[in-house]
Amino acid sequence: MEVSAVRSSATDQDTAAEYEIETLTNQESPIDYRYPGGNYVMPKGADGGNLSYIKFNLPSDRITDDEGLAQFSDLLRFICQRLPVRGGYGGLSPILPYSFHRFMPQEYALAARFSGLEIDSYAFTEKDNYVSSSYEGDSSEKCTAYFSCLKPGAKVGRYGFIKSVSWYTLLGDVFVDRLGGEAAVRSALNREDIGIERIGQCLLIRAGEFPRLGAPEEGLPEPYVFVNKVLRVLRNPKPDSLHSYMPDIPHADKKATRHWQARFDLPGAPPIPSPPEVVPQSSSKPAGRLVVHPGTV
Repeated sequence: MEVSAVRSSATDQDTAAEYEIETLTNQESPIDYRYPGGNYVMPKGADGGNLSYIKFNLPSDRITDDEGLAQFSDLLRFICQRLPVRGGYGGLSPILPYSFHRFMPQEYALAARFSGLEIDSYAFTEKDNYVSSSYEGDSSEKCTAYFSCLKPGAKVGRYGFIKSVSWYTLLGDVFVDRLGGEAAVRSALNREDIGIERIGQCLLIRAGEFPRLGAPEEGLPEPYVFVNKVLRVLRNPKPDSLHSYMPDIPHADKKATRHWQARFDLPGAPPIPSPPEVVPQSSSKPAGRLVVHPGTV
């Protein structure tokens, strides 16, 4: 069972909200579920490592002064202090109405032109990409043991990936460890305009003092490119579409999604590594079970 809640300033489902916060809880097994062909039983009430998400939007005029930027950052810190965050992002994004499907081509067109904009209409499904799990047995469908984390020595069920890099990029401990630990991340991103803050179970990485639009005439936002050089290995080498299928209309299908997520990669950047089949011995159990998308300004 999942529970969804939305609090919005919009007056109807066809109007984009000025302010909005929404959440979707994870799923829990309603019964004791036995995996076919195996002897593992997921007990009633277990979530199998599935994640919840939270997202909030603020109007763009909040980034035009120090007070507005502080308001956004304070809300983000408050969430990270209260929740075990697996990962997330925060920056600029087109805000679509609750009935968003017919506006996806416009969202894609804007994001294709302005590199600093997020494609975020399906954020509630993006949470699933952050899930990490492992198992023992012939396959994940016929497992003899299941772990809602990456247990060293077990087979990888779902490795977990970040979406991309934005103004704020949040990394839970499972991703920090994958980069060699917090000290290694801080060393690699040691630059005056890059903010790194440990709050709760995640690192908040801020690429510059304020979010960038990334207009074509300005070129790629350099702080985003700098952060991306370090974090890009955490992306999915074979990401799924960020939009649902729309025939004969340009949208974020699989090919466009790969191109968009690689927008901050420099020429000659190596391919994103494929996940291992077996969890390395250096992997550690992730501290959090909830993914938080901080939302867009």
